[in-house]
Amino acid sequence: MENIRLSRDTYQLIERAVTALECIGRELERYNDRHERTAGKDTDETNPSES
Repeated sequence: MENIRLSRDTYQLIERAVTALECIGRELERYNDRHERTAGKDTDETNPSES
């Protein structure tokens, strides 16, 4: 019975971790989009390190 509980707890932990990673991914996309927009306004280059 304890193995079933551990398995359920493990599943819930993994589920929460995946949800957190999805949220982090969305925030990173928003950050990158915002950074690209502001970089385009400041200069003609979107990535100055490439020149």
